[in-house]
Amino acid sequence: MGNKNYRHELEFLLIKEFVPSGYQITQKVTLDPPPESAKYEGLNFHLNGRSIVYRKGKVTSDRPGAFLAVWQRPSEDLNNNKPIPLTSDDLDYLFIQVESHSNISEGLEHSTKYGMFIFPVSLLVEKGILASVKSKGKTGFRVFPPWSEDRGGVGTKVFSESGKKTQRWQIPFFVDIDENGLINPCELKKLLQI
Repeated sequence: MGNKNYRHELEFLLIKEFVPSGYQITQKVTLDPPPESAKYEGLNFHLNGRSIVYRKGKVTSDRPGAFLAVWQRPSEDLNNNKPIPLTSDDLDYLFIQVESHSNISEGLEHSTKYGMFIFPVSLLVEKGILASVKSKGKTGFRVFPPWSEDRGGVGTKVFSESGKKTQRWQIPFFVDIDENGLINPCELKKLLQI
């Protein structure tokens, strides 16, 4: 997604891929309030009445996978502006769009790959990403799409065992977005139980 029009591009994807699969946009796509969320193309919307938080994972030059920030500012203490993790009350699903890293600088060329992680709130609580009675939560984390292993082998940091372990629980929640911007509707329905 291009940075300047990412809200419109997500709306287009939702109308093109989600609506024909039987989902309704029940609250329009809005920018996530903290200005820092723009760095991750942070958006919020509702599908079939369920609250969705959207981020775009950022590829970093030194590690496989993509990083994203998911947090909010405390509303009750105006003197404390420190970010705090989201809770299960803040969302029903977290959508994370990712794209592959370009290896052109290493002398290798490949076509860019796209995909999206669709994590339900129950999984995010279980994995300690959202704040809960069992976990303080995280303000950011890495996702590892299927092509992350390729990137670990081309001169960036090695794809670590902990990264591979994280990838194993994340991959069942990943859908490909093909070169035409299409998502398999069966895969979508499998992940979105709404």
